[in-house]
Parts: sequence; C-alpha cells; structure tokens
Amino acid sequence: MSQHFSSERPTALSNPHADRVKKVARLVGRSARSRSGHMIVEGPQAVRELLLHRPASVVDVYLTGAAITAHPEMLSLAQAATRWVHEVTDEVAAAMSGDAQGILAVARHEAIIEAEDAADDAPSPSTFVCVTQGRDPGNLGTIIRTADAMGASAVLLCAGTVDVRNPKVVRSSAGSVFHLPLIPMPSFEAAVDFLRSRGVRLLGTSGSVEAEDLSELIATSLRGAPTVLTGSHAWLMGNEAKGLSEEELAACDSLVTIPMTGHAESLNVASAASICLYASQLLRGR
Repeated sequence: MSQHFSSERPTALSNPHADRVKKVARLVGRSARSRSGHMIVEGPQAVRELLLHRPASVVDVYLTGAAITAHPEMLSLAQAATRWVHEVTDEVAAAMSGDAQGILAVARHEAIIEAEDAADDAPSPSTFVCVTQGRDPGNLGTIIRTADAMGASAVLLCAGTVDVRNPKVVRSSAGSVFHLPLIPMPSFEAAVDFLRSRGVRLLGTSGSVEAEDLSELIATSLRGAPTVLTGSHAWLMGNEAKGLSEEELAACDSLVTIPMTGHAESLNVASAASICLYASQLLRGR
C-alpha cells in the first residue's frame, strides 16, 4: 500500500520480499529500466539533486527513519516533488539497494536531458566532452561530475558507452546527470558531425611527440595568443583500457599531451578529463 507522510508518521514499509521492493531493486538492471521507463537514484546527494532540479520526473521516494532524522530537508523536498513518499525499514532499503544510505528514489527517464538542441544554446566559446567507449560506470559518472563543475555545455555519449542511467553512473556523478545535457550519439562518426557542424574543434589526449603540451597551451593562451583552448572545443575521452582508437585520434583537430613529472606512466581517463576540463575552464572566454 502506498504511504504518504503526515503529521502522524504511518507504519514503515517493512517486508523486504514485497513485490514493490523487488520491482525497485530490478531497476539496477538495464533491461528493467528500458521496459519500465524508470530509473533508480541512490543516496542523499544524488536524490537531493534529482528533487531540486528534476522534481517533475520523480515517481517515488523511499527513506528510512534514520535518514529522515539525518536529512530532515529531504522529506520536505520529496513531498514537494511527489505525493508518493514512503518510510521504509533498514531491511527494505537494503533490499532495494545496497548503496542507498537510507534514501533512494524512482524517477522517469526524462530526469536526464537528452535533447540534441540543448547544445545549440551553448555560449561561445563552449566546452564539450565526447565519451567514445567509456565502459566503467564510475569513470563515466566522475567525468560527468567534472564536466558539470568545470562549466561544460554538454556531454556526448557514443554508442558502446555504459548506460548513463546505470545507478553507479548516477551515484558517481553526485547528481550532476540532472544538471547538464547528456546527448546520446548512435556512432562516433555521428558525434564528430554533430560537433563540427557547430564549429567545435576536436581535441584528444595522446603521448605522441606530435601532441601539443597542455602547459604550453595554457601559458600561450594566458599571454593573449589564440590556441585550440580559446575557441569552442570538445575533449574526446576514450576507452579506459585502450584509450582513443586510431580512428578517433585521426578525427582530432589537435592532440594534447598532459605533462607528468612523476613515475606513473599514464592517467585514469577520469583524472585526465579533470585536468583537461580545468584547463578549458581557466581559459574559456579569455
């Protein structure tokens, strides 16, 4: 039975084997998300961003008694977004998700903006991120979070990249998936056409001798000279294990190397994205 909070709190949902609980738990899987048109959002930070930025997409919110005490503002936010706000026991919350920290929500797919025309309203110059074959949900969520923090206009997700509604992506993004457009692309070629038609230069990271040093690009830009970072550009981020493919490297207008003085041979793709996007934020509009 659906519950709604009032001045007298109703009995918490307590059966971890109930059909409702199993239905929510199944949203961890892509097929269940696809069939239902719903996604699961886990944890206080991601749920808070959902409630603040995409309240119309919220279906249900589930909170434990301890979570209500620890995050009292979440209850009022939830009640403003949907009438279906449920208190649940710790056992039910754990059965729905092992990563909920006592707070989770079910939302419709449109909680995440996928409209291509959202990129048309981007300021000039703009920064984009294009993820070509990102398979790790934690890395993808971190890249999206960094893109959001560094003022990117949109993130393009090429076919072969992990589902952006994967709960680990949503959780790793700390709710940034609800802030900026995440645009699916049927192929890498389609992403290239999309960006070039908007006058966006494609930048890739590479350790090749032909690549431009990021530190030198920053210094040149700060001196007032135009570089690839001072106009609209997109950072291509490749597969975690293999990096950018030969085809993807060939499509780049410029290759950039991140100088390293320590002993590590390479950077995690999300770490590399953070450095590149910080450089873009530093120089945007100069």
